[in-house]
Order: sequence, then structure tokens, then C-alpha cells
Amino acid sequence: MSMVSNFFYSYQWGAFNGSLFTVRTRGLNSMLYWASQMAAAYAVSLLHDCRSISRRKRALLSLSVLTVFANIVWGCTLAVQKKYTHGPLPSGESTDYPNGLIDFKESQRAAGPMVLYCAMGVVDALWQSFAYWIIGTMTNDSLMLARYAGFYKGMQSLGATVAWQLDAHSVPLLSQLIVNWVFLDFAIPFMLYVAVNIKDSSEDIEALSGGEWHSKYYDNIDEF
Repeated sequence: MSMVSNFFYSYQWGAFNGSLFTVRTRGLNSMLYWASQMAAAYAVSLLHDCRSISRRKRALLSLSVLTVFANIVWGCTLAVQKKYTHGPLPSGESTDYPNGLIDFKESQRAAGPMVLYCAMGVVDALWQSFAYWIIGTMTNDSLMLARYAGFYKGMQSLGATVAWQLDAHSVPLLSQLIVNWVFLDFAIPFMLYVAVNIKDSSEDIEALSGGEWHSKYYDNIDEF
């Protein structure tokens, strides 16, 4: 999950947005992408924070929504990707997408791909929100949480490095899409394993009183 969490950016930003749309439409798409991401992050937070449902059920429900929605989005993206092989080239040649680059004023041509790009932002939000929420359920120890988050960000950066190298070495766009889709579904069983084993409370610190917690982690009040 860590490796894949930023892997798709190179495809979405370059092979999709950068290849299909005019410059001004790319800018508009970027704004809509992040707006969709913020809206989706808020929506999924209502599920993650719903205390009337057990943590395990929340995790499984969130993962189910993420899995279904992400695969639908990648399936729709594949349908679009089959229509072109490249974006604008340094030689000046335009994209080979039917009728050239898409401008937002061409409503009939632009609506589908632009909505799809917003949906990609939603998937990003669902993925990142689920990841950080899962990390937060593992422990209440801030030191351990910092290590988990650091590992997550480190592996995330490693995955992104590999993805951008695929783009830099001109790997065919369809191949990039397939790699992204396969990696996503490969991560799902590991995420499911974590979700199934979530506990309803993190007992490592919650079981300790305030004084015991202080004595366990700090030598004196000044250090605390």
C-alpha cells in the first residue's frame, strides 16, 4: 500500500492530463482534481470517525468502497487510453487522440475525460485517508506512530521514483496504466489482512494510567 500510494501520479498527471488536454484545461483539471480530493477526504472521514460502527467494520467498509471505486476508475481510464498512444511531442506533433487535444469549451468531448480525472482525485483521497487512518489505529504511542508514518512516506517516495522513471524512459502509456492497475490490486490483499486484524482499541497506552505512562516513557518532568 505504501509503494502504490503515489505511484499513479506520473500516469495521471502526465499520460492522462498532460497528454489529452490543452494547457488551460490542464490547469482547470488540476484545480478540480484537488477539489474532488478534498471533498472525498471529508466524506470518507465521516465513515472513519463513526464510533457507532466497530473499527474492523469501518476498515472493511472503507476498503470495499476504495477497491470497487478504484477498479471502476481504472477500467474507465483503460477505455480512454485505448484511443491514443502519446501526448504532444517535442517535434510539435499533437496527441493522436481523436480530434486532437481537448479544451474545456468543447463540452461534449471534455465532459467524460474531465469527470474521470476528478474521479482519479477521489481515488487518491480514499487511498491516502484509509492509509493514515489505518496507521492511526495501530497504536496510541506517538513515537511508534512517527515511525510508521516515516516508513509509509519513505516507501511512498520510493514507489513514486520508480513510476516517474517509467515515464522518463518512455514506457508506452498503456503499459504504464497496466502496471498501475496491477499494483493497486496486488496491494488490496495486504490491506485486507491489516483491516481484518484491526482491534477496537489500541491497548498499549490506553491501558496505562497517566502516571504510569509518564514513568514508562520519560525519566523526569523536564524531559516530558
